Amino acid sequence: MPAVTPQRIRTALRRRADLVWHRGTAVRCPLCGGRFDRFKPAWNRPDALCWRCGAHERHRAQWLLLSRHPELLGTIRSLLHFAPEWTMRERLAPLARERGIRYLTADLDPTGVDRQLDITGLDLPDNAFDAVMCSHVLEHVPDDAAAMRELRRVTAPGGWCLVMVPLDLTRARTYEDQAVTTPEAREHEFLQNHDELFPGHDVAAPAARATAPGRPALREPRWRAPGRLRYRGPRRGRPGSP
Repeated sequence: MPAVTPQRIRTALRRRADLVWHRGTAVRCPLCGGRFDRFKPAWNRPDALCWRCGAHERHRAQWLLLSRHPELLGTIRSLLHFAPEWTMRERLAPLARERGIRYLTADLDPTGVDRQLDITGLDLPDNAFDAVMCSHVLEHVPDDAAAMRELRRVTAPGGWCLVMVPLDLTRARTYEDQAVTTPEAREHEFLQNHDELFPGHDVAAPAARATAPGRPALREPRWRAPGRLRYRGPRRGRPGSP
């Protein structure tokens, strides 16, 4: 159990104060059901984080997608969640147990996951999972095409693979430069010191190249989340569930 420190106490008190101060009806988080006057700003954008559970836009978008398309989780028996975010794992793990879905979490960093796996060389058999989720990982991988091939390989025929990356909508083509290697240079070029590229509108190209012979071609999804997802959902009731 983490030690109780003055800093932790101050953080907890500030968080409780924020929950009270920003209570409202303008936005609602679909993961925890919290209602607020607005979402919390992140370091680079407004209306980004849930004041209660910390969900980002991408987490809210994923949960809305799963809620509005219940067949995605209703027909699978196994789910690989690569680099699972706490907010999503806290909802998916109990749901998987309830429905008898084999839910495996994995990451290159073994902390808090079931398996330590390299996404460019997954130590898993072919067609191992009916569904795969991988959010905001590929921009950190030097060989994103290899990662996509591996995700495609372990996804069973007829299954689905949900991959999300941050997009620079001003770019027609993905920007990457192998000469950018230092943390300072990466932060300058890609806005974060551990990123390897900045995806543009051609982000679906690696997915298309990842298609294995004899399998249906991967296509860019028709469903896209807005840049800042402000969910103005029901004012009463419990958070939605897939």
